Amino acid sequence: MAQSILCPQVGQDLTEAKVVALHVKLGDMVKKGAIVAEVESEKASFEVEAFATGTVIALPYKVGDTATVLEPLVVLGTADEAKAAASAPAAAPKAMGAAAAAPSKASKVNAPRASERASDGVLRSSPLARRIASEAGIELATLAGTGPKGAVVLRDVESVIANGHANSQAAQNANGKGGLAIKSLKNGSGHPIVFIHGFGSDLSSWRPFVALLSIGNPMIGIDLPGHGGSVGATAKDFDQLVADVAASLLAAGHHRVHLVGHSLGAGVSAALTKIAGIDVRSLTLLAPAGLGARIDGDFVHGFLSATSESALARWMQQLVHTPKALPAAFVRATLSAREGGDLAAKQRQLANAVFEGSTQLFSVVDALHHYSGPCRVVVGRRDSVIPADHVENLPGHVAVHRLEAVGHLPQVEATELVSRLVAETVRAAG
Repeated sequence: MAQSILCPQVGQDLTEAKVVALHVKLGDMVKKGAIVAEVESEKASFEVEAFATGTVIALPYKVGDTATVLEPLVVLGTADEAKAAASAPAAAPKAMGAAAAAPSKASKVNAPRASERASDGVLRSSPLARRIASEAGIELATLAGTGPKGAVVLRDVESVIANGHANSQAAQNANGKGGLAIKSLKNGSGHPIVFIHGFGSDLSSWRPFVALLSIGNPMIGIDLPGHGGSVGATAKDFDQLVADVAASLLAAGHHRVHLVGHSLGAGVSAALTKIAGIDVRSLTLLAPAGLGARIDGDFVHGFLSATSESALARWMQQLVHTPKALPAAFVRATLSAREGGDLAAKQRQLANAVFEGSTQLFSVVDALHHYSGPCRVVVGRRDSVIPADHVENLPGHVAVHRLEAVGHLPQVEATELVSRLVAETVRAAG
C-alpha cells in the first residue's frame, strides 16, 4: 500500500519549507529510519526520516522546490506499484508539484472511511501524530484529519486523548492543563528521551545536539510556557511550570522517560522525578538551575530587553566561555522568534515567576536527594549565568562533571563529550 512521507513543520505556524536535498530517487528501496530528504525554512532545518520500509514510487518535489507542510515529499509503495508508476504516462504537474503526490490508481491504501480521507485516497499523517497515536493505542484510520489534504496531525490525536482516550485522566490529575508543544526530534524505539530547553530557548535548539547521539531511543522536545510553540501558555510559579510539563507529557502518553534538561529545563527535569505517574529512567542535567540561590539577574534582564541583533549578541555571548563558540544563526533565530509577537513579554512573565532579581525562587536539591536512578550533572567552570559551585549542594550519588573552558552551554561548547555522557546515562538505566 502507498504511504506518504510528509514535509515536516520546521517552525511554529510555518506552512512551507524549501527542499534542500533528496537522498532517494524513483525506484529506490528505502528502509525505515533512513534519511530521505532535508528541508529548511528561514528559522530551522530538518532531516526527514522514513517511517516505513518501501520502494519510492513518487517524488512530488525536486531539490529547490518549496514544499507545503504536511504534503508528501516521498511516496513509498511496493515494487509492483513502482513498476506501475514508472510505466504510467506523466501527468501535467499542478502548482507546487502536488500532482505527483498521489499514488497510482492500481495501489491500495489502508485508509479510513471514504468520508474521512483525502480525495486521492492516501492516508496522510504527521510523524508526531503517528507516534503519539501508536503509544496511546489509537488507530489513525479511525481519525478524520484536519491538516492539509486531510492529514491526521497532532491536534487530531490530542483531541481524542482529551475526550477520554488513553491517559487524559492522569494528565488532569497532574495539573488539569498541560497543552505544551511537544515535537519529535528523532525517531527510534524504546523509552523516549525528553529534552527540556533552558530559559529563552526552544526545543529546536536541541536538533544539532540530537543529531550526534548514537543511541536508538526516540527523542522528543517540549517547549516551556512562553517559549516556541508554547508561547501562549503561562505559569505563575515554578510548581505550576513543572505541573504543566508533567501534564503535557502524560497527555501525550509519555509515562516512562529519560530526561535531558538545560538550565531552567534541567531544574524542571529534576522536579519531574517527584511527580506521580512519571517514571524517570535517567536524568542528565546541563548547567542546572535550582541547585543554589544565585543567578545573573542582569543577564536575564539584558537578554529580554535587547531589540537588535548586535545588542542580543552581546548578552548571548555571556552564555559561552568563548564568544566564537556561539553560532551567529543562534542569535538571529532568537531575535527572529521575537518579531511580530509577544514572546519577550511572555518570557519576562515567566522570569518574574521563577527569578527575583539575581535570586532563584526554587530549589530541586531535595528532589535529587530522593532520586535513585542514573543521574549526571554537567557544568562549565566558566559559567557566568549560574555559578558552577552550586553543584557542591548535590548528594553524593549524583555524578558531577566540571568542564574546563566551558560556560553555560556545555552542549554547545563540549558537544561530543556531553553527547557521550547523555548516551552513557541513558544506557545505564538498562
